[in-house]
Amino acid sequence: MDFNNEEQQGIFINGRQQIIEMLQYMNPKEKAKLLNNIKLRNASMAKELSEQSLSFNSLEQLSTTALNKIFSSNNPAIIGLSLYHASTSFQKKVLSSIDRAQAEQAFSIMNKNLEDKKNECKRAQEKIIQNAINLSRRQQISL
Repeated sequence: MDFNNEEQQGIFINGRQQIIEMLQYMNPKEKAKLLNNIKLRNASMAKELSEQSLSFNSLEQLSTTALNKIFSSNNPAIIGLSLYHASTSFQKKVLSSIDRAQAEQAFSIMNKNLEDKKNECKRAQEKIIQNAINLSRRQQISL
């Protein structure tokens, strides 16, 4: 019996991870529709899936006000590292949403050759995502 229970839990966890991966690659409209359908049945699961499927690129859909709240509380080095691999339009949107001095420092980091710092860039993006999730949980922004 225990083996079957563990096997079922493994399937559940794997299924959840597959949903998270699907949500990460969906366009925002499809993602919102699926999460709303899940929310009708289980609101807490929908919120958890929404948070876990949040990708750095999905932040681009947010308003400049939300981006300001997310990015302005971070060190400019973290901002620069996180934006290094982002699209130019997203870089401009973020940098224009934060304080000028902070944006200039972040921009100077972005202009360095960071190709050998991929892990640091990824960690910086994860820190920004975690900050967004925390702000969402405190209902200061809407994801």
